[in-house]
Amino acid sequence: MNSIARNILLALPCAAALLAMGEVMAASSDCYAIKDGDKRAHCLAVVKRDYGYCHRIKEGDKRNQCMAEVKGTRSNCYAIKGQDARKACLAMK
Repeated sequence: MNSIARNILLALPCAAALLAMGEVMAASSDCYAIKDGDKRAHCLAVVKRDYGYCHRIKEGDKRNQCMAEVKGTRSNCYAIKGQDARKACLAMK
């Protein structure tokens, strides 16, 4: 189930790119409905394309994943301790 949630969150940047500005604003308001703080911060970072929200994520590997995803760089992937998560991060575009 955790991988399903991760896949959904990875799909958000694609969805955000396809949406008009008004719809992106609506999507960011949807993020505020997420109760888990780390997931909410990740959602906001992806939707708003602002890696500053990644700094709010408490769990280090998830924070680095968020930074790599939002910045579009792989450098943060190397700081991920979990081998599978690191490989998945490095496989991102």
